[in-house]
Amino acid sequence: MAQTKIQAAVNAQAPEAKAKQSVMAMMNGLLDGEKMRKRFDELLGKRSAQFISSLVNMVNDNKDLQEAFYQSPMSVIKSALQAASYDLPIDPALGYAYIVPFRNKGKQTATFIIGYKGMVQLCLRTGAYQSVPDAVDVREGELVSYNRLTGDAEFRWNEDEDEREKLPVIGYAGYFRLKNGAEKTIYMSVKQIEAHEKKNRKGEWMSKGWKENFDAMAKKTVIRKLCSHYALMSIEYQDNASRDTMNLASALAASDSPVSDVPEEVVEYTDYVVDESTGEATPAAGKIWDEDAGETKLPWEGNAE
Repeated sequence: MAQTKIQAAVNAQAPEAKAKQSVMAMMNGLLDGEKMRKRFDELLGKRSAQFISSLVNMVNDNKDLQEAFYQSPMSVIKSALQAASYDLPIDPALGYAYIVPFRNKGKQTATFIIGYKGMVQLCLRTGAYQSVPDAVDVREGELVSYNRLTGDAEFRWNEDEDEREKLPVIGYAGYFRLKNGAEKTIYMSVKQIEAHEKKNRKGEWMSKGWKENFDAMAKKTVIRKLCSHYALMSIEYQDNASRDTMNLASALAASDSPVSDVPEEVVEYTDYVVDESTGEATPAAGKIWDEDAGETKLPWEGNAE
């Protein structure tokens, strides 16, 4: 009887093991047949094998990425090549870059998204920053003036932390400064942040990440907007920080897509929900956005407070 149970358990695991072997075999065949492995080697050098291994493991562990790989394998490989060209890790737990499956006209495919940490990393590589892009909350009474056209802002910060914590948050400010003195400030009111989140959500309700930690998500949104619109970024590490900052920038447009092939919207997949407005992934057991249906529902939708 015991042997029968063991055999049954082995048989139950066989389809999954077979599927993983199939994914690995298909990926190896595709990489070799399309001469993609050479491209990964050129981009990553000795780290190429490790990167490809992590890609295979990620596909194996995500049924929606498996489906995307079976239906549109080149979309997965292309997304991985983009991540490799930026030299960013694709482990979603790290938050630098994501390979996200989504459904397009009934077909599962994949796209590449840079997280806000990835954008900050690309800024750091230039060696051109005196103050790297960051964001803070702005409390009532701290905003003195803000010019929407020039971005010039004046703040009067409350230095008493205990008193400051009692004041309501009215907005969020993002800022960076280059070593040559160039600087940029952006400001978004809470109302603008809420409108931005509502515009980019899918479904009727605010996503779990926003509901549980609005402050963190708002800061990430500001940093992402600051970096994507104004920051100097490079895909290469610069050793000589004294070089002309304009010569340090490698255009993100050199990639097929500078930030993402997905419209500015929320993309849900089984293990994580990726918010394109922040580029962040939060654990979830969600459904894939279906363009044909025009909607998707997450487990927490319908239970809004």
